[in-house]
Amino acid sequence: MLHAVAGRKAGRLQSENEPISWRAAFRMSEDLLTASVFSRLAYLDGAVLWRILRRTFGPGLPDFRVAELSEITFWPTWLESGETDGTVEPDAFLDFKLGDPAISMKLIVEAKFGTYPTQYADQWVRQWTAYREANGDDGNKVVLAAIGGLGKNIEATVDKIAKEISALGHEIEVVAAGWDRLLTAIEEERAKPLGRSAGRIVDDIVTSLGLAGYQHLRLLGDMPYQARPWNTIASASLRNFK
Repeated sequence: MLHAVAGRKAGRLQSENEPISWRAAFRMSEDLLTASVFSRLAYLDGAVLWRILRRTFGPGLPDFRVAELSEITFWPTWLESGETDGTVEPDAFLDFKLGDPAISMKLIVEAKFGTYPTQYADQWVRQWTAYREANGDDGNKVVLAAIGGLGKNIEATVDKIAKEISALGHEIEVVAAGWDRLLTAIEEERAKPLGRSAGRIVDDIVTSLGLAGYQHLRLLGDMPYQARPWNTIASASLRNFK
């Protein structure tokens, strides 16, 4: 489906007003982007995936060379207790086993589209609280990973939200980054020798991010030069040309 969308072969979606292309829908949907990117990240070797996430989110994620993704769930529904008695749905939930001997680490992923600040404290608190109420203090390390929707100054946005969370009487471990940081991390991994399968997965992730408008333009001077052997047939043609 991804390549059908990228190749403008996916047709159009019916809407209340007028049909829109899948490409246009991709540019407007954080759910399509999240599913396309994180489902493919999950196909990578655990150590490669963890390395990419650490490059994206920084030292808030511990450095482990041994990593295994035990499970990934998209839009899990968690019950809320108390006065709300509702549910929350983080965009993805990743369960890792890190190190040897292995420790368990959970990532609650909250994804937003675009760069405008749309992440907010109440949603983070509700997701964190719902997980803790369901699992208690089980000894597992839990981190909320916010991607996208953090504005141009990510550090300032996260600091603002952290103060709001603290004012609500909560303490949450958070890592945060823009989608462009994930793209950079992916491209750094792609610069290394990869097997064919991993290379195709990484290429698909770059395609997904590109469809959503996240791409890095490369100048000709930045592109690697590859010397090619001189074609003797072409050389003969050049010599005989009059």
